[in-house]
Amino acid sequence: MKTEINYIKKHLSKKLFVVGAIAVLISSVGCEKFLEVDEPQNQISQSMVFKDKKLAYAALSDVYSNLRSNTMLNGGLAGVGTLMGCYADELTSVSNQPVDFRSFYELGVQPNTPTVNTLWVNSYKQIYAVNSIIEGVLQSVAYLDESTMLQILGEAYFIRGLLHFYMVEMYGDIPYVSTTDYNINQSVSRMPVSEVYLRIEEDLKKAETMLSDTYPSANRTHINRSGVRLFLARLYLYQNKWSEAKNYASLVIQNPAYSVEQDLSKTFLKDSKSAVWQFMPVDAGINTLEGQYYTFLTLPPANVVLSQSLLNSFEDGDQRKVQWTKTLSNSQMTYSHSYKYKQYNKTSTTSLEYSVVLRIEEAYLILAESENELGNIGSALVAVNKLRTRAGLTVLSGLSQQQLRTAILDERRHELFTEFGHRFFDLKRKGLLDNTLSPLKPAWQNFRKLLPLPERELFANPKLNPQNEGY
Repeated sequence: MKTEINYIKKHLSKKLFVVGAIAVLISSVGCEKFLEVDEPQNQISQSMVFKDKKLAYAALSDVYSNLRSNTMLNGGLAGVGTLMGCYADELTSVSNQPVDFRSFYELGVQPNTPTVNTLWVNSYKQIYAVNSIIEGVLQSVAYLDESTMLQILGEAYFIRGLLHFYMVEMYGDIPYVSTTDYNINQSVSRMPVSEVYLRIEEDLKKAETMLSDTYPSANRTHINRSGVRLFLARLYLYQNKWSEAKNYASLVIQNPAYSVEQDLSKTFLKDSKSAVWQFMPVDAGINTLEGQYYTFLTLPPANVVLSQSLLNSFEDGDQRKVQWTKTLSNSQMTYSHSYKYKQYNKTSTTSLEYSVVLRIEEAYLILAESENELGNIGSALVAVNKLRTRAGLTVLSGLSQQQLRTAILDERRHELFTEFGHRFFDLKRKGLLDNTLSPLKPAWQNFRKLLPLPERELFANPKLNPQNEGY
């Protein structure tokens, strides 16, 4: 875990030969397919170094920008929130156009579905960019101070683990790519999910060691140690490692920098007390993609609406339904949309909302589930009731372990809806996809718990075979 840190300390004063300079930032990625092209000539290669911290931070900032805009974490119609919300039981597609989120809703996803390829390619492009930064920083000890190197490496390792996490949840066995070496990457093979989890854990543990709880900027748009720990808690939760999940969730909760927003209308503002990590909008005054694409101001809506299944599942009096959903009606129709983000248009020269990627409420839900599975029902109730009382609901008490399992899953559904696919992933890890989705979607079959691998990638690299079952 400390190999990179020791490398930095050992070579901090060593002069390195500069082979080349950074010509352009990573945003100018020119590769059509990750596994088909030669090493892009306009990216940071293994032979290049960062001559000063501004270049290094600029490259890292570009990765954050692409995470927000071009990967499955974007808050628009091509992001995992919309796609897996349609795939599961959160969103209903009302579009009459042959768009990919409609194919997710109708369970028509195939290996040649464009978004299946885009999710794969864009994720690995960003993994390539992160690997370029890691390699470049490790060769820049003559130019960067130790603090800068640790900060950038910590953020880069986290992002690499994050991207692989979403990929493995979507596709199952995948390659874990940790180099920019084309000779290696052109013929990578898929790893079992368990091995991918281990690699993710290694990257997150490195990041935890390198980062502090202090943010490197005035806002929470870069990852810090608490963000890493929250994601580690999620990683352990998905593996049923209850003690580890509990411990990491508790570390985040104990940090006084974060608290559950008692005013639900403030949860998704840029200065939210509960936000652990946010995406900054592209320009000042611009707000979130979620606000632009989930919200509709007139009827009929053009893209997606909240499913009736989700709306009917809220308890009476749940203020999350009151504050975080909005309904429009006329004499012909009634539809509701997610209203967590309330800014549809630009707000002068100041952004009011940032996309919240990680927030403290998830830590309480992880803690509740972990405590319950460990048999600590009283502690689990305390954690879950923290969110229920803030939502205006009565506290839970006197539940069996199984009853509390169901209650916690319901709380996750109502707390985290339309946020980066939580609902689908929860149903999948709990083995509840078939029982939940079959009554709503007759075409549902178990093999759809994984997306197909893009056919273009299988053709380019036969070592990625076999295709996921059912496709």
